[in-house]
Amino acid sequence: MADLRRIIDEAEEHYRRGRLHEAAEAYQRVLERRPDDVEALEWRGEIAVQLDDYETAVEALGRARELRGDDAFTEYTNLGLSYYELNLPAEAVETLWQAVRRDATDLVSHSNLGKALYDLYANNGEEEAVRIAAEWMRRFPEVPDAQHIGPAISGQGLPKTASAAYVEDIFNDYAPIFDEKLAELGYRAPALILKALQPHLPPPNRDLVVLDAGCGTGLCAPLLSPLAQHLDGVDLSPKMLEKAKTKNLYDRLEKRELTAFLNDAPDTYDLIVAADVLCYFGDLAEAADGFRQALVPTGRLGFSVERLADDDAVAGGYRLDQSGRYKHDEAYVARVLEEAGLILIDIAREDLRSEYGIPVGGLIVTAAKPA
Repeated sequence: MADLRRIIDEAEEHYRRGRLHEAAEAYQRVLERRPDDVEALEWRGEIAVQLDDYETAVEALGRARELRGDDAFTEYTNLGLSYYELNLPAEAVETLWQAVRRDATDLVSHSNLGKALYDLYANNGEEEAVRIAAEWMRRFPEVPDAQHIGPAISGQGLPKTASAAYVEDIFNDYAPIFDEKLAELGYRAPALILKALQPHLPPPNRDLVVLDAGCGTGLCAPLLSPLAQHLDGVDLSPKMLEKAKTKNLYDRLEKRELTAFLNDAPDTYDLIVAADVLCYFGDLAEAADGFRQALVPTGRLGFSVERLADDDAVAGGYRLDQSGRYKHDEAYVARVLEEAGLILIDIAREDLRSEYGIPVGGLIVTAAKPA
């Protein structure tokens, strides 16, 4: 027992000092001697999550859950995340649903539950996903994820646009892996928008005042900076803006809701680009009005939206998808731009990226403010 206590003390000291691999190895030695030591299993699982070793986390935390019983087990957040990362949506949903019911303030589990519900819906679990999504939004009226993804999956109480709190939360969560994730999905929107705009812009000579609307981590910046004497970026997520700042290509970055920012910048920008931003707006009228106000006369606008398939047409011209993003039809986009006083240059159908191995159809839209 003295020797075992020494190994536990060693594991705890490694963990306190941030030596996660050494701590994991020490807890593994404890488990070799006492395979059902619940505390060692829970520590081994928590450290595995921090090391992105989700298979080990599921093995350790799953066994701890068996030993403690559902009522006494407290590691639902880490176990649910591990199931999600291992593409086990049914297990992830069940576990994360436990987590949020036990602790309504666990916003990490709420966020992960939304993603897991979408995965479950997309992988032949529609009925269960719809049932839990409806209950989730009913139980948690103050949680942004529940009030956006809940309706998206259940089809009940659909909002006209994503709340600022939801958008900020989801992109703060994605910020550390955002660039890598989009690269894996073959994300093309920024390049497609700039290609569509190119015939309508002067040669790249850095004489334009440019806004990267919903700039995120700055994926558009390398394409925009050759055109810009001044490049602004605006986004809701402070963690995304932190990453954008490291690119050293923006003259100004601001955390703000997009339409409010546009309305406070009349006749300012020669060019505005919004790549994969308006998919979080259902009703585009306010955004279109804001773009018109913020552009100088003859200024150019380029943006992308996810395309609502012709056979999915709905009366309003847009629909909230189970992903939490809105899809828009071409006629609606053209009408909104016209009503806002913008001149439509072109709408092109393009694939923006892939999702679950399937191309995501989009619209690449270019427009101008009248002289």
